[in-house]
Amino acid sequence: MIRSFSLSLALLGLLFQTASAAAPQGDVCKVEQDHINTAIYVDGMMTQSFRVCSKGTISFIEVIASVDFAGGQVDIAIMDDTFTKRAMQTYTADNYNGTSIMLENLSIPVLQNDEFTIAVRATLGASFVVPGTDEPTNFVGGMRLDGNVLAKNAKFSAGVRSATPNLGGAQDGGDKADGSINDLPSNAMSRTAAGLDLRVQGDCSTAQSEANGVINVNGGTFTQTFYSCERGRILEAKVATPFVEEGYTFDYELLRINGDVITSGTFTSEDVTDGELHLIFDKNSIRKGQSVALKVTCPEGARIALLAIGVANADFGRLYVDGQSLPFNVAMAAGLKSATANDVPALRNAQDDLTLGAFPNPFADALNVKVTAELKEGALLQVLDHQGVALKTLSLPAGKLDSPVRFDDLGDLRPGIYSLRLLNGREATSLRILKN
Repeated sequence: MIRSFSLSLALLGLLFQTASAAAPQGDVCKVEQDHINTAIYVDGMMTQSFRVCSKGTISFIEVIASVDFAGGQVDIAIMDDTFTKRAMQTYTADNYNGTSIMLENLSIPVLQNDEFTIAVRATLGASFVVPGTDEPTNFVGGMRLDGNVLAKNAKFSAGVRSATPNLGGAQDGGDKADGSINDLPSNAMSRTAAGLDLRVQGDCSTAQSEANGVINVNGGTFTQTFYSCERGRILEAKVATPFVEEGYTFDYELLRINGDVITSGTFTSEDVTDGELHLIFDKNSIRKGQSVALKVTCPEGARIALLAIGVANADFGRLYVDGQSLPFNVAMAAGLKSATANDVPALRNAQDDLTLGAFPNPFADALNVKVTAELKEGALLQVLDHQGVALKTLSLPAGKLDSPVRFDDLGDLRPGIYSLRLLNGREATSLRILKN
C-alpha cells in the first residue's frame, strides 16, 4: 500500500527533531536530498538510488524515518551498481534513535559518479514513514516501492570522505584491505588514495603517475618492474612514498630482469621530500624497451607506504611483495639519459662461458632455457623458489646442447620471482625469472 500526502506541522516536527546526524570529520562532500513536500508510507521494501559526489570512500548513510515497529524490524543496506550488498544494519525498537536509520563507520571505496542504491525493508509487521519530494528538479536518484517506480525521492544523506593527496590515512596504515583489494600478502595493507603527478627530468622518462590506492608494506621486500624508454642510463627514480618509517635504513637495488644487480644503495626517511623518495643511480646501462626492476628491502618492524594504482594488465610493469605478484603498479617515474653505441659496454659472449637464457620471461606454464656451456655428466637444471628450494629439476646430457631445454610443467607455480640454476660439476650459474 502506498500513501503519499502533504506533511502536517506535527509530522514535520516528529521527523525533524534531529533531522540529520552531523557528518563525521573529514567528509568533504555529502550527497543529500533535503527538499521536502510530501511523505511516503512504507510497509515493505523501499529503495533509493544516488550517485556519489567525489572520489574517496562512503563513510555513512542516513535515511530520515518515523518507524512503527509493532514488534518487527527495519533493515537498511547499501548496494553497488551490480546490486552487491556492501553493508547492512538491522533496527528494532531497542536501537532506533527515534528519527533516522543509519549505516555508520563505512569505508566503501568509490569514484565520482559511481551509482549506489539504499534499500530499506520493514518486516514482521513494522512500517515507517519517510519525508520526500516529488519536485523533479530536486531529484538526486530514483526511488522504488516494492519494485514499483515512484516519481519521488526520500530524505537521505550519504557522507563521502574524499581522498586527499597528503594521505593522512597512510600515516596510520593499520587497516586491512577494505574489500576492493584481495589476496594481499600478510605484511601488506591497503587504503584508498588520491591522484599523483610525478616528473623526472631526462631525455626520456618511464612514468606511472596515477594512483588510486596505498599499499603499506611492513617488513620484507617489494619489487616494481618497468620498461626503459630509451637505450642509455637510468639516472634517477622518484617513488611516491607518503610514509617511510623513521629510524630505519632501507636497502634498494636496480635490477635487470634476470636478477643481475645494476646498482644498489640505501635510503632513510630523510631522503623523502613532499611524499616522494628520490633515488640517484651512479652506474647502469640498459637497452631500449628492456625490463628492469626497483627492489626495496624493508627491515623488520619498518613500514613504507606506496601510492599505487590497480591494473588489469602489465603495460607499465608489475608489483611484487615478497615475490607475490599484485595487480598494482607503484606510482613512480624514472629519468633516463639516452646513449650512443660507444657509451654502452659490450655484453660478454664468449662461447666457453657458462650462461643461461630463458624465454618467454615472464613465463606462464612453460619455459624454454638456452644453455651455453660444455656440460659434464650429471649436469642439472633447476627452478628454485625465493628461498633456494628446488621445485623442478631436469637432468641434462653431457656435451653442448644444440637446442633449448624446455620445462613444460610450470603451471602449478604461483606468480612471482624464481631462479634458474645450472649445476655443472663444480661450476654453477643462475638466472632470475618471473612467473606471471
